[in-house]
Amino acid sequence: MSSSKGPQKEPFPENISEAELLRRERAQFALAERAANFGYWRFDIATQRSVWSPGMYRLLCVDPEAQSPDSEWLLNTMIDEDRIKVERSIEAAILTKSPFYYRTHSKDANGPTVIVDTHGEVEVDDKGKVIAVLGVCHDVTKEVVAEAARARAERRYRLMAEEASDAILLYAPGGRIVFTSSALERITGRGSHEIEEGKFLRLVHPADVEEANKLRSRPAPNQTLTACYRLLHRDGRYVWLEVTIRGVYDEVTGEYLNTIAVLRDISERKAQELEMKAARDNAEQANRAKSVFLANMSHELRTPLNAIIGFTDIMQHKMFGELGHPRYDEYTTLIHDSGQLLLDLISDLLDMAKIEAGKLKLFFEQVDLESCIADCVRLVQGRALANNIDVKMVMESVGLKVEADRRALKQVLLNLLSNAVKFTMNGGHVTATASVAGGQVVIRVRDDGIGISKEDLPRLGRAFEQVVADPMLAKAGTGLGLALVNALIEQHNGTFRIESEEGIGTEVTIELPLRQPARAAA
Repeated sequence: MSSSKGPQKEPFPENISEAELLRRERAQFALAERAANFGYWRFDIATQRSVWSPGMYRLLCVDPEAQSPDSEWLLNTMIDEDRIKVERSIEAAILTKSPFYYRTHSKDANGPTVIVDTHGEVEVDDKGKVIAVLGVCHDVTKEVVAEAARARAERRYRLMAEEASDAILLYAPGGRIVFTSSALERITGRGSHEIEEGKFLRLVHPADVEEANKLRSRPAPNQTLTACYRLLHRDGRYVWLEVTIRGVYDEVTGEYLNTIAVLRDISERKAQELEMKAARDNAEQANRAKSVFLANMSHELRTPLNAIIGFTDIMQHKMFGELGHPRYDEYTTLIHDSGQLLLDLISDLLDMAKIEAGKLKLFFEQVDLESCIADCVRLVQGRALANNIDVKMVMESVGLKVEADRRALKQVLLNLLSNAVKFTMNGGHVTATASVAGGQVVIRVRDDGIGISKEDLPRLGRAFEQVVADPMLAKAGTGLGLALVNALIEQHNGTFRIESEEGIGTEVTIELPLRQPARAAA
């Protein structure tokens, strides 16, 4: 029968001596001591003598030739607190015949501190009498130092996490939160139990759920996942969060350990982005409005210019004979009116430019409000009568005077009355009223025209803006009038308000101080 395969333990030669066996055992023990960095000692109670293994000398960093095994010497290498602890531990072990353990620290100021763990027991004879104490010492300096370093690092990282403005969370496998910084409560008003994986989605804004779901998958090694979404704060408002997660993996095995999440409050940034978007949209709208304005202005300028050129060309070529023909009188009137219209348009443009540049100068004086309104009513009567529109003036206070720039005030009133007539259908009514209330002059221009939608009302008063749906009516203006009115009223330290309803009509209210502040009147 053949022998089994595999390595066989080679027996010791029969002729090996006991001395050689003892030598080999001691060599193996010394090897184990060096590998495990431990030492062995035995203290004989009867003789009061100690025996140290080679590992003890190496552990204590002493030369066997220079230092004999001495328990008292060994105790003197320890700090005082440890010496007392050791003596009490050994005394208790002898009395109770039980194992013992203690940790000691060297007190050599000239060298590094050595930290030693000692596990020991007592040796008894066949009568149960303690005859010796045995101990195995293990140098744990590196382990203790490393653990202290880890503890310091953990405290430092925890402190950093607590002091950070961002919230830091640590998720264990399964989604349970094992650590969260105090910033979480400050940012979200929520505790960690409310936003554990699988729970937080109920707090996410419905429009952001898809974005938040990006973070439900486990990040791969060296992968970072980021999502921005709104989370419902405990106080009822939504907080914009930028959440970044990263997986932590064992460097050796590659095993997934946990997930670190960082939550940053970006509500202010989002608000700024919205403001920038609104400003960008407004700028784009303003550019579009300016383009429409330029097209309308081109039409407004070309129409009277063409009339002037056409009528002067007829008169120059004497198409109806020599000057004095009745037709020429009519044409000179039309030329004059066209020139006046051009002048008014250019004046509006120049006034608006001066206001925007802060260079418009107003000359304040006592203005008779009744005569000022009456002049403006007369100027719009022609168009009003042509469309069967009734325009009237109501003075609720007799002899009312206001400190204002006469030309600017007329410009404001004429603009408002012209708009009212323009947007009032045949048979409609336009009324201008003036009164005094609380030291303010109140002027109202009311019509029963087409009105303005609630959506368009906020746009009124912006330069170059037009909100009229009817293209024929829209072409009849530049979109500059109300902006100029608003600006001139502000120059008078007054207020400007528009109330309107589609199909019902519009009322514009102006409030001006009876007396201008000294600085404005200077």
